[in-house]
Amino acid sequence: MLQLTPKQVQQTAVYAQRLGENLPPSSAERMLDIMQSIRCLQLDPIRAVERTQFTVLWSRLGSYDRQWLNQLTHKERHLFEYWAHAASIVLCEDYQIHQYMMNKYATDSKRKITQWVAKNQNFKNYVLAELDQKGERLTQEFEDIADVPWGSSGWTNDRSLPYMLDYLWTKGEIWVSNRDGLKRWWHLAEEVRPDHVVTDLLDPDEVTLRAAELSLRALGIGRVRDINNHFTRKRYPKLKQLVPRLVENGTFVEAQVNGWKDEPWYIHKDFVAFVNNPEANGWHPRTTLLSPFDNLICDRDRTELIWDFYYRIEIYVPEKKRQYGYYVLPILHGEKLIGRVDSRMDRKTGVYTVNAVYAEPNAPDSEAVGLDVHEALVEFGRFLGAERLKYGRKKPTGWRPALQSQRIKI
Repeated sequence: MLQLTPKQVQQTAVYAQRLGENLPPSSAERMLDIMQSIRCLQLDPIRAVERTQFTVLWSRLGSYDRQWLNQLTHKERHLFEYWAHAASIVLCEDYQIHQYMMNKYATDSKRKITQWVAKNQNFKNYVLAELDQKGERLTQEFEDIADVPWGSSGWTNDRSLPYMLDYLWTKGEIWVSNRDGLKRWWHLAEEVRPDHVVTDLLDPDEVTLRAAELSLRALGIGRVRDINNHFTRKRYPKLKQLVPRLVENGTFVEAQVNGWKDEPWYIHKDFVAFVNNPEANGWHPRTTLLSPFDNLICDRDRTELIWDFYYRIEIYVPEKKRQYGYYVLPILHGEKLIGRVDSRMDRKTGVYTVNAVYAEPNAPDSEAVGLDVHEALVEFGRFLGAERLKYGRKKPTGWRPALQSQRIKI
């Protein structure tokens, strides 16, 4: 059993997420390679700074062409949109894993939406017939002809069409065939799904064995609960019973973390050499910004345990009650989470405004670290298309000399 320090756990987690390596020139091929490591890319519509799918890739690629993601997803079709730990872009090569949810969702008669669809067979058949006869369609090109409207209170009231499309998408009958920002086109899955996708059904044990291996590969190191909360979140039948098989075949290596609660940790076999000698195995610490929904920190409990970093998004918190800000980006410095940035991008004026920069209590307070943070903000501003970076008054004392407004040369 490996004996690890918290620092080794942090480095392994960061490196497994492709956040602790040199940045060669970006390319669509490298983007796909990163997707094959992290396995899923959460989608989020909020663009106070940038949509999370683009920020997550920027943290790992540096500046790149956003059209590459559309190319890989909707033209070359290496990727497709589906549920992972949230609505995400996932790999077509993992289709059989995701098919488990498609089939389970379709047969779950206890779900309210399944019962509702049963009362709206004409509506469902209409949507499928429209796609069959007319090809891909925008959401707004469908009529809402529900026999029984989706009745609810608040924001879900009168949303029959979005709920029907979501049902058919989750069931795997339709795909998002194209996307432009928040605009989505739909088509029958059989018309869009590439021929190389394997659709043979896996038994639940095989689904778990495959998905758990990929989950830990993306995490680098974790406990059973971490594996269960990552990638295909909470969709691992008999996970606890099957983990020993992954240990026996050498895929998972058991570990203990010095000073932490005595519970089983597992490191993926691909990172055993790394954890013993990071520098000889590609470790190159960097300073970058993370999306609030970055795969490294999407499991808030794991993030708090490993980095002692408490993070909650405050979008829905009244402004006066927010601790840090509306849309806050954590700062990764090497293997540490050292602070957070409250910022906003104004695309009309070309100004990337950093309202406040906060340092964690144990963060290094030197001007050199402040300069690393500043350079990361400049690079991010350049990626956003900003012409100017503007700082607010809230800055850590030691970092303050480096955090000065300047023109960003594009």
